[in-house]
Formats: sequence, C-alpha cells, structure tokens
Amino acid sequence: MNHFNIAIFMLCICLSVLSGCGGCGASAEAEQAYITAVDAYGAEKYAEALAAARQALSRDRKFYQAEFLEGRILFFTGNEEEARKIFARLVSRHPEYTEANIWYIRTLILNGEYEKAQGLIERELSFNSSDWRIYYLCSLLAQKTGDYEKRLSMGRHAETVLTDSAKVYMDMAAAWQALGLEERADNCLEKARMISGGNISLKK
Repeated sequence: MNHFNIAIFMLCICLSVLSGCGGCGASAEAEQAYITAVDAYGAEKYAEALAAARQALSRDRKFYQAEFLEGRILFFTGNEEEARKIFARLVSRHPEYTEANIWYIRTLILNGEYEKAQGLIERELSFNSSDWRIYYLCSLLAQKTGDYEKRLSMGRHAETVLTDSAKVYMDMAAAWQALGLEERADNCLEKARMISGGNISLKK
C-alpha cells in the first residue's frame, strides 16, 4: 500500500475518531483499542493492527469502523476473500457506508464479478458523484472489460474531482504554517502538488 493511500485512509479515520466514531456508540475500551489499531495500521504494523482491531470488536461487535479496518488489513495482507466477506457484511448492514461500498466493489472487480460491481457503482454514483474513488472504480472496471474509451473518460472525471481534493492539503498546510511547523506544511503542499499536477497555485 502506498503512502498516499495511507494518508487518505488515516484522514478518514481521524475524522471518524474526532466525531465520536460516527455515532457508533462504542465503549471506551473498544475505542481505545481501535485507536491503537489505527496507529499500528498507519505504521504498517499489520499484525499488531489486526489484533487491536479484533480486540475492539470483541468489546463491541457493532463497532463497524473497527470491522472495516479489519477488512482493510486483511486485504493488504493477502486475505482478499475474507476481506470481501467483511465488506459485503458491512454493506448489507450499512448501505450508506461509502467506504465499505468502495472496498466491496473493488474486491468484486478483482474477483471478476463485473456485473455485480457495475450495479453497485451505478447506485453509489447516484448518491455520491463527488468522490474521485467512484470514478476510479469505473475506470478499473472498464480496464478489466476492455472498454478503453470509458476507462479514459472515467479517469478524467476522477482527475477533476481529485484536483479539488488538493485544497484539503492546502488548508492543512496553512494550519501547520500558523503553528510554525514549516516542514509539515511543506509536506502537505507537496501532496497537494502531486494530486493537482501543478494545476493550482500552491504558493498563494
């Protein structure tokens, strides 16, 4: 897993934790185990992260963020089939959970279940047309089915939305600069530059 994917996922995780785990109602012990799992995941200590995520779930079986993290860890450690089952279960229980939908669709595509993946992509786009990852999934599916015209079209859609996402890193850079942490600010600006392809005025 590359560092950009880790950064995006960690940002989503942090927002979830700061908002009280999205209203999951998890116990304090479960939340602490989850935070430990997130920290280990960010450091790519997957065995430690998996153990902590499962500890959180043992404290609260309805802690869907911990279950999602478990699925991600399993996916990146080569257990794609078990990860797909976890994502499918999450989508069944929480159809509004975009993260789970995205990863379930990805595992379906990798497993060759293109028709099912296409149906879920269309449903997700009807509710969420501002997430570059949905367009990326469209592009990935088009690649698998040999539709290169659609692959390029969806890639352009993803690029347009992703460029807007660079503004998040620019805002973070401004926050780090306000705290006098120039190195961290520069790191955020570099990520914004990579995402935007230099199409936005970073120095401003």
